[in-house]
Amino acid sequence: MVDDSDDSIKEMLAGKDVRPIWFETMAFRSMVGDMEAFNFMQPLPSLVELRARQESGVIIRKDFDLDDDEYGNRPVDPKHVERIATGLYNRPDTPIQQIQLAIAEDTDGEATFHWERFSQLSPGVELGKFKLYQGVPMHIENGQHTLDALARTWMKVKGATYGRDAEVQEVLAQAAAPVQILVQNDRDEVTRLFVVAGQTKPIPVALMTALDQSSYANRLGTQVGRRARLLQDEPDRLVYLRTAAKEENLYTTAHMRGYATSMLIGFRDRTPDARENNVVKALEAWAEESDDTGANLNDVLEDVVCDIVKITDYAYDRLPGWKDLRRSPDGQGLTPKRFRSEYLHGSPAGLYIVGAVLGAARFCGISLERTVDALSALPWERTAGKIRKVEGVERKVHPLFDNTLVRFERQIAVGGDIIWTPATAGGARTNYEAATAEVLKTLAKTDPAFHDMTLVPTLVHLGLRSANRRGRPRKTAVE
Repeated sequence: MVDDSDDSIKEMLAGKDVRPIWFETMAFRSMVGDMEAFNFMQPLPSLVELRARQESGVIIRKDFDLDDDEYGNRPVDPKHVERIATGLYNRPDTPIQQIQLAIAEDTDGEATFHWERFSQLSPGVELGKFKLYQGVPMHIENGQHTLDALARTWMKVKGATYGRDAEVQEVLAQAAAPVQILVQNDRDEVTRLFVVAGQTKPIPVALMTALDQSSYANRLGTQVGRRARLLQDEPDRLVYLRTAAKEENLYTTAHMRGYATSMLIGFRDRTPDARENNVVKALEAWAEESDDTGANLNDVLEDVVCDIVKITDYAYDRLPGWKDLRRSPDGQGLTPKRFRSEYLHGSPAGLYIVGAVLGAARFCGISLERTVDALSALPWERTAGKIRKVEGVERKVHPLFDNTLVRFERQIAVGGDIIWTPATAGGARTNYEAATAEVLKTLAKTDPAFHDMTLVPTLVHLGLRSANRRGRPRKTAVE
């Protein structure tokens, strides 16, 4: 007969912790200074389930509040969550970044967790079982966007029985995410850790263009840069590790993306989302023009890359400055550094103008080779210009790109002579858009065949004006 009296039960359970637990897992224990840290792999479905219990407080997040004693995060960016979720759905075999969570050591004097040590693996690292007691919240220290994206992706495919969703579900069901739990009572210390972890150096745009090949716009720019003779006749002409071109560099992958996409969509790239959406639409339109509407967009992209490389190679042999570049490190001709200093299309802004004008020609059905020949007759030299009276004051004026790509500064030499030194007018979008419009007008004046490039439909296609109102398109417009 079992004695079920209160005293007997208490005696039987003496020394045993019978509090209910949220979860338990095998883990590695280590120390970060005086702070305990527990690392483990958590199956993605169960991690999402823990995250979903926000009302109960298993894995929670809050916006930072000066007057709150609990931990807080920066606001969640829904677009960033969507980008991660889309990337996971498209490639569910992508490894998941570490999720950092923080818990207090105790609540009202009671321990928040239990650690059962199995063995010492190395100095400072133990293997054992980690238990988190029910009612103890785990605050997100780092990885809030990743967690939300995981939850969004898993809930989208959970229960699917066929198609792409079922394929993604099968992969994610077997996936696990690395999790680290930090034991820290001090709210200010947790936020300090978050600030330090969040201070990662931004990836240069040129490197991001090369790294993120899930973007059609990025792939377009990178592939054109890797194939065009302009960038391949010498090593180091195409740079992707820095934002700017220096010394023997000619253009970055980001510059080539701007050049290549301007041939497809003009300047309708005022946001990354607008650029990508418009490039995809342009690729679909390209397939329709080729009577291949069922074509894979990757195949269409390859055709576009080949066409852009072909016309770029043609321009490389004819455009002032480009044709003067040396063809090998030990050959005769301009170095990239000297070219950048002497020619306006050595700057990204000038490069985009060339791409946009070629894009206008293609939109109008005008020969790209003929357009390159016309562009080659324009004054691309940085020092080109004449002394003119402007509002009663003499100054040097560039015949085509004055105050858009270049302006001249007046200086007095030692002997008293006046020297006009070219300076950059700025690489702002408004400058190279205005310069592009001026080039289109100039070409139309010199050859009637280019007249259509100045008409409203062409300007709308280039993003130089809106279809329904005066002026440039709104920043968020996707046309």
